[in-house]
Parts: sequence; structure tokens; C-alpha cells
Amino acid sequence: MTSVATNVLPGQIRVKKITGVISVISIGAALLGALTIVIDVLGRWLFGVSVFALNEVMSAIFAVAIALTLPAGAANRVNLRIDLLAHLTSPRLTAWLQCLGSVMLGLFFGILAWSLFGLAIRYDDQGRASALLQLPLAPVYFAIAVAMAAAALVQVLNTLEDFALARAQSAGQRSHVVVLLVVGLFLVSTIGIGGWAVFAFDSYATFVLMNPGTATITGFVILWLAVLAQMPLATVTALIGIGGALAVIGGGAAMNTFAGDAASFLRNEQVATLPMFLIMGAFSVAAGVSDDLFRLGQALLGRFKGGLAYATIAGCAGFGAVSGNSIATSATFGRMALPAMKKAGYAPTLSTASVAAGGTLGALVPPSGVIILFALLTETSIGDLFVAAMIPALVAILLYFAAVFVTVRLNPDAAPAADVDSGADLWPAIKGSLPVVVMFAIVIGGLYGGVFTAIESAAVGAISAFGITIARGRLTRDSILRVFAETTATTAMIYSLIFGGLMFAFFINLGGAPDMVSAWIASIDARPVLILTLLIIIYLLLGSIMDSFGVMIITLPVVTPIILDLGYDMLFWGVLMLVVVEIGMITPPFGMNLFIIKSIDPDTRLGTVMRGILPFICADFVKIVLIVSIPALSLWLPSTMQ
Repeated sequence: MTSVATNVLPGQIRVKKITGVISVISIGAALLGALTIVIDVLGRWLFGVSVFALNEVMSAIFAVAIALTLPAGAANRVNLRIDLLAHLTSPRLTAWLQCLGSVMLGLFFGILAWSLFGLAIRYDDQGRASALLQLPLAPVYFAIAVAMAAAALVQVLNTLEDFALARAQSAGQRSHVVVLLVVGLFLVSTIGIGGWAVFAFDSYATFVLMNPGTATITGFVILWLAVLAQMPLATVTALIGIGGALAVIGGGAAMNTFAGDAASFLRNEQVATLPMFLIMGAFSVAAGVSDDLFRLGQALLGRFKGGLAYATIAGCAGFGAVSGNSIATSATFGRMALPAMKKAGYAPTLSTASVAAGGTLGALVPPSGVIILFALLTETSIGDLFVAAMIPALVAILLYFAAVFVTVRLNPDAAPAADVDSGADLWPAIKGSLPVVVMFAIVIGGLYGGVFTAIESAAVGAISAFGITIARGRLTRDSILRVFAETTATTAMIYSLIFGGLMFAFFINLGGAPDMVSAWIASIDARPVLILTLLIIIYLLLGSIMDSFGVMIITLPVVTPIILDLGYDMLFWGVLMLVVVEIGMITPPFGMNLFIIKSIDPDTRLGTVMRGILPFICADFVKIVLIVSIPALSLWLPSTMQ
């Protein structure tokens, strides 16, 4: 077997330390911002006084704080790639593709930094300021630009390191012909179109302007070739968007759009919601919340046959309420629940499937990072979406319970006899879980009752989780650094995706793709529910090979207008799409959660995991039918909000 050289450039370790310190400062600032918001909420409740225009100050602070996570994200190579064909790719080709990806990421951050510097200079000349406090915008834009420039410089170092590793990689295993075909088509198409744009720009621009449909389809083809070639999704979407926009509105306008959209998104007062909920989830993990929830589920449900499987699903749902991520939920409960069920004598099919399926609840039970991203990209209320997901999440839990029940009834050997003594631990389990239950009730209950805005709810959640960690004596230097590192990594990945997705969406809308697709659908003599069914099938397929964030970034620019034209409510669609994409994560043969479980328990065959998941997939299809046929499941509760 060949091996990749592990030499690291001398400056890389120092860069990681410097960017790590910067990210700690930025997440620390976000935590202090959350504390400030909580103090403002308390002041409003207790004294009827609040800080004037606090949202303007917080939006500036969070914009800079989020931007400052990007250099650390680059140093730690945090970016979303789809490794569907990775097992068919030789180590040598993998190394060169990694190098090409680093070059593209450097170009991505470099273009963004250059454009933001220009925008900051123009805003400084024009004296642009915020609406209420008249705070100058230029310093914020300069700070964001500096962060992007730092990320670009880090990517230059990454490129040099990757180049050295690729050169040192010896020839050995050959890549599959499918991989060679995909990579070849990607390189030929990008080099060909890039050369056309550089050497015959007028011809290129005329073609794009006169053939918007062809240009859009070509953009999507290149996007999928790049995805299959394991290129970073953020930079691919951004560069395709810029390349298309160049032809339509010119270079200067395209760069201004790229910079302006990214900075405006960062300055959106709702944008702080995501990192604060990420902080809440990370501190909850540090506080040992997952252990408490699993223990509570075991005490409540252990008296039934298959009790640990029920407890795993219930625990995943509870942990999803603080982590908001299906992969994190599967990984956390996999390490905890699988050994317990194996020791108790559960069949591997049931134990692994319970964790994999339960993990999907992490993204459905609010507060959810995926729901927040959907809300930000579609300009839908975060609070309304959280509340809309509550009943479907409860339905999902009950249906998974039904899947366990049916499995145990059809195959009694799948689970041992019920533990009649499990209730003895109920009171200690309740006491241990009470802080988390109260935190969830305050965060979601405050949103539902109109007591909090979404950003205030996130701030309360972050500070509450921080307080629980302190109260349990779990706040150590290592735990703080781990929390900050996890939050930095996720924040950097998601916002890089968003920046690229915004530019890609601009190009798609500029070319009129949503209008053309909507017109084509309107010409089909079919009921809206049939079109919706087709979209569901497409999302099931996408969800089986891609992360939820990636699916949203790629598809929302086209699909959102279609859904609105069909007459469906955005809350209904947001919940349904999330449900469908998460089902894809446990759908064989490519469901991500299946491979996560396999990596946690290497002794269990992947085929065993896939066989065990089938009853849960059947439950998921019932869930889709219920949500589609009874829209009130997702629409009734938001309609009762204050």
C-alpha cells in the first residue's frame, strides 16, 4: 500500500495556534454578546428598560466574530466535501485533488477579501452608517475583509503543504475509471469555459446572455462534477456564481454583489442565532447532558421489552434539542448506547438501527442548526420554523417507537426481557435531567409564547448551557477549548457554505432558472401533490449522498420559488424538506448515519446495519405521508403563537 507523506510545513503549527487564539477570542466575544442580550432581556422583564438599538451593536459584533472563525477553519481544513467516490480514488489522485481544492479555497477567500476591502473603502468615502445609532459601517467591513484575507493566506500555506504531499505521494493503486472520467470532465469543462471567458469574453458574455437556460444547466453540471470530484462545495458554488454573473452584469458588479451579499448576511441581526445555539449544544455536551438523557430514557422505558432501544430514540430526541445536529447525535449516542445494548444482549440490527434512526431526530427537534440555515436562506421566521417542527418531531419519535415495537414483536430475540427494576433509578434520572428539560422549556416555550425573539432565545440557551456546565463542575480549560473549537469548526464550515451559496443563488436567479422551471412545471397537467412527490424523491436521493447543509445550498435557489408557485406554505415545506433529507441520511446504500455507526462499531457488518434500518425507513415513509396529507401537523402550532 502507498502512504501519503505527513510532513507539515514549519509555519503550519504556528498558524494553527495563532488562528486558534483568534477563534477563541471571537467565540468568547459571541458568548459575551449572548450574556449581554440575556441581561437586556432581564432588564426588560424586571425593570421595563432595555438597551436602545442593542441589535445594531450585536449585529456588528457577531459579524466580526463569525468572520474571525474562518482563518481557524481554514487552518484546520474545515470545509464540506462529498466523498462519495473517495474509496475509488487512488491516494495519489486524492492528494492532487486536495491540492486543487486548497487552491480554489484560497481563490475563494482572496476574491472575497479583495471585494470587501473595496466595499469598505467606498462605504468609508460615503460615510455609510447604521440606521439608529449611526455607527459607521466601514470599520466592520474592514474587519471582515481582514478576516477573509487571513483565511486566504492560510489557504496559501495549505496549498504549499498539499503540493509537497502530492509530489511525495508515490504511484500505486489506480483510480477507478469512473473517477478518472468525472475528474477529466470537470477539468476539461472548467478550463475550457475559463479560457473562453478570459480570451473571448465578449463571445462568452453574449452566449450566456442569449442562452440563460443552457448556461444554468451547464453551471449545475459543473457543480455536480466538482462535487463528485471532491472539491470544497463552498468554493465551487461561489466560483460558478461569479463566473455566471460576470457575463451578465460585468466584473465590478459581480464582485460587489459577492462582497455585499456576504457582508449583509453577516450583519443580519438573526445571523447570531446559529453560533449561539451551537455554543448551547457544545456546552451541553461538555456538561454531560447526553448521559443524563439516556439514563432518564432507560429509567422510564426500560420496563418494556426493547427498553434500551426506546431509551436511545428518546435520548437522541432530547439531545437533538440541545445539539441540533443529526451526525453529532448519532456519533454521541453511538458511543454510549451501542456498548450498553451489546452488553444487554440486543441484536446488532436493532441496536445500530436505533442509534442511526434516532440520530436523524437531532436535526428535526428544535432548536436545529439545519432549520436555522433554511430560515436564513429563505428569509423565513426562525421562531415559526422551530414551533412548526415540534409536532412532526413528536410524530417522528412515536413512529420510531412503533418501529421498535414491531421489530421486537416479529423477532423476540432482537431484545432481551424487560428490565422490571429500571424504574428504581427514575428519581435520580429526573433530577439529573431536570436542568436540561427546564432549559429546553424556557428556550422553546419563550419563543412560542412570544417572550423571546429567536436571537434572544439562542442567547438564553447559550448562557443556560454555560451555567449548567459551571454548576456541574465541568467547566475546565480543556472543556472550554473543546467547546470553542467545535463551535469555530461548525461556524466556519456553515458560513463558508452560505457565502458560496448566496453567489450561486444570485447567478441562478439572474439566469431566470426558477422562472423557467416553474413555467415548465405549470405546463405539466399534474396536481401539485404529484410535483411535490417528485421533489420528495429527488431530496431522498440527495440526502443519501450529501449533508443537509449542502443539499440546501444547492437546491433552495431553484426549489423555493417552485414550492411557492405550487401554493405550499414555507413552514410546511421547510419541515417536510428537512424530514426528507434526514431520511436520506439513513437510506441505503449511501446514508451517512449508517457509515457513522459502522465506524463506531467496526465489528458490525454494514449489511447488518442496513437490514436493521428498514423498519425505521418504513416508519419514515409513514411520517412523510402524514405530513403531506395533514399540513396542520406543521402549520397549526405556529398559527397559535403569540
